[in-house]
Amino acid sequence: MKTFLADFRYVHGRTLTFAAVLPLVAAIPLIAEFIQHVVEMRIGMYASVEAAQAAESHPDRLLFGFFKTVALGLPAYFLIRWLFSDGNRKFARSLERPAVVLFAMVIGLQALFSWLSLYVWIDGYMATGFFVFGLVFMPLVVRFVVAAPLGTLISPAQSIRTMLPHALYAIAFPIVAILPLMAVHYALGIGAIFVSGEASKWAMMMADSVVTAWLALVITAANFVIATRPGSIRANGGEENTAMGTTAR
Repeated sequence: MKTFLADFRYVHGRTLTFAAVLPLVAAIPLIAEFIQHVVEMRIGMYASVEAAQAAESHPDRLLFGFFKTVALGLPAYFLIRWLFSDGNRKFARSLERPAVVLFAMVIGLQALFSWLSLYVWIDGYMATGFFVFGLVFMPLVVRFVVAAPLGTLISPAQSIRTMLPHALYAIAFPIVAILPLMAVHYALGIGAIFVSGEASKWAMMMADSVVTAWLALVITAANFVIATRPGSIRANGGEENTAMGTTAR
């Protein structure tokens, strides 16, 4: 049984290696985040605290934010396959029909949840309830999410039954894993409001885009860790893996 600390080191270390191995894939969330920052700078979001509050719900920011959340999930296809195969680049980059179709379904569902959180359940009890629901529900259906880019269909119900005994770890670990990068992400965003000079603000936006890209990868790697904690997941027509280590192909 791997320790919490070992898992923490794994998700951060392996995602950095993945970014070095497949930099164009890792750059997808970086570019998406930077485009949103361009929009935010254009609407004056970082001019002052008051401007930031006024621009928070700006239609352009929400629209680009929606597409950004979709883009943040795209590297998951390649990263999950790369982790599963213990770093096999050929397997990671292979676009197999069952895997692509199932992954598209997962991305579609994630896009739906993102749309609801941005445009429907945006405040009050519904917003709070939706947030709590996502916090608990997503770790329980994580085997469905992680199996998809491997070309394997594990139903949400099957995933929930398997993950329930591991629910506490599945909920807590991803939160702790992303905390350091989330702290930097928010520090850069808030700091950009108070620094003077456009050059300084743009530098912080670029730095935040890099942090956000890494954060997106860490979230996916954390999902892989908790999904494989109860047991292996079988790739379509391939061998099983065990969490963090066995070569699949």
